[in-house]
Amino acid sequence: MSAGGGRWFIDVSYTRTQHGNVGITRAVRRLQDELAVAVGCVPVVFHRSGFRRLVSQQGAPAQRTADDSAAARLFRWLNTDIVRRLVSRLPLALLHRAWAWVSGATFNTLGAREEPMVFRAGDRLVLADQSWNYPAWRAALAARTQGASVVLVVYDLIPLRRPEFCPPLFTRAFRHWLLHMLACSDAVVCISAATRDDLAAWCAQEKIALPPATHFRLGSDLPVAAAGAVRAGLAGFTAATAPFFAIVGTIEPRKNHVLLLAAFEQIWREGSPARLLVAGRPHAECSALVERLKGHPEQGRRLLTLFDASDAELARAYEACRALVFPSLAEGFGLPLVEARTRGCPVIASDLPALRELADQGVYLFRANDEGGLAALLRAHTATDHRPDAGTMPDFTWRQSADALRRVVDGMLPPSPAQPSGH
Repeated sequence: MSAGGGRWFIDVSYTRTQHGNVGITRAVRRLQDELAVAVGCVPVVFHRSGFRRLVSQQGAPAQRTADDSAAARLFRWLNTDIVRRLVSRLPLALLHRAWAWVSGATFNTLGAREEPMVFRAGDRLVLADQSWNYPAWRAALAARTQGASVVLVVYDLIPLRRPEFCPPLFTRAFRHWLLHMLACSDAVVCISAATRDDLAAWCAQEKIALPPATHFRLGSDLPVAAAGAVRAGLAGFTAATAPFFAIVGTIEPRKNHVLLLAAFEQIWREGSPARLLVAGRPHAECSALVERLKGHPEQGRRLLTLFDASDAELARAYEACRALVFPSLAEGFGLPLVEARTRGCPVIASDLPALRELADQGVYLFRANDEGGLAALLRAHTATDHRPDAGTMPDFTWRQSADALRRVVDGMLPPSPAQPSGH
């Protein structure tokens, strides 16, 4: 129970279909686990009749696996790169209608076998998942009618502010979702003050009302690394004497790997011994860059690329690199920056509002997309190891993040009557 006395529920409709543990999926799972301990938070999933209590995936977090039903497998297949390319030539309006129908029907099927439930006054329903994949506002309105307060978590407005980094269908679907969700939410919680300010500006621009809005911070604790889980190639790369820099995260246009590689090629032509570790899953839109990295003359020498780095290997990279490089062009939070700084690793980052908000004495900012500015910082950090004077950012765990979410939500919503527990 929260300080307000009501029950807590969190939507996991999308996350429960997913393998892997990155991005929003990781955030939802970690918040779900910590809120379950703190307030007995119950996971719910979408159904056209209203959110339902998830009963088909019980067990401890370590035992929880992705839904492998036919409907879940179909949804994952529909979101593969090959399917996206096949349908991308359809007229956008037609594609959006078809996608909305198929996606909604799929999630309705996934929710059909779960336990119907009734919300009541004082309940808190947290929508922190990728709910633009289904008409979440319909189920949210049903919960609100029964007395629950709807809390929307917003990660960023990149599909609207930087649509060049998103498929046109995503931008259209995201806008449609956000307009509907803002209209049925009692409170909005963003993952940074920068995102909250951006959302307020967008609502003013669109002349729509913004519910009470605030922000909280995501957690950043990596799972404990298993001994011996680092592959030999990376172990040798990190043990060499010449300094190396790392970039961590999905290889996609927004993360600006192209700029980073250009800056390294610039200093390599000058004879710099600096090396670069690229660790991240490749995105279909960056296939040309991926092939360029694989066939680069420095690959295996001053360049190492890992497309499937484990948590243990990321931890090794943070511990050993001269600095994490974060040249992104748009961010709502900046988790790699926090993960690096809480391990004492300096960070060289684009001067974006969300990253500036997180920056401490160990973060070195350069003007976004400025190759010369980035190259200058790489030279400086190659010549001087700034790890000793960078210090370490205080840890901020997912438990602290969940506690912060509870506090801001209870602060925005009226206290709920104390009621007997039950579902």
